[in-house]
Amino acid sequence: MSEGPSKKDDSPSTPKKGLGRGLGDLLAQHDTDLPFLGAYGAASDAYEEGLPTSVGQDVPGELLKVIARHLRSILTDVFISKEDDCIQVADYFTAKITESGVDLTINAENLPLVPSDLTSPGFIGGSLAKDRSSAEVTIIQWGIESRRLLSRLCEHYTLTE
Repeated sequence: MSEGPSKKDDSPSTPKKGLGRGLGDLLAQHDTDLPFLGAYGAASDAYEEGLPTSVGQDVPGELLKVIARHLRSILTDVFISKEDDCIQVADYFTAKITESGVDLTINAENLPLVPSDLTSPGFIGGSLAKDRSSAEVTIIQWGIESRRLLSRLCEHYTLTE
């Protein structure tokens, strides 16, 4: 019985296969220009703990304005106190501008939150009391998660007040 095909020849005379071309080579070969990437803006140099360096941070003053508009759109029958650097909804909710973003402080019975709600993308420094009577978090970027958190807090407020 004859032996089957010989195993791979590992002798030094066998040429090794090189790696494929990189992205830079392909772009140079095809002379591709991607101007639409400029629409996303430059990457921020600021780094927040727990976030990749590519994640930027919104301007705190603009964040507070967006938060105020969102609260007014949901809490139409509730008085919302807004100053230059602070928003307050009764004793339930306070949002203040800080250097790192907008600090939220929430005080109420049985908050509809779990600790992971306060560690979503766009948040830093989130903490929830063990009895769920208070929570604190800093919003550094407006997005789906921050909108969802505020909507949930507004719903809780309207149901309990």
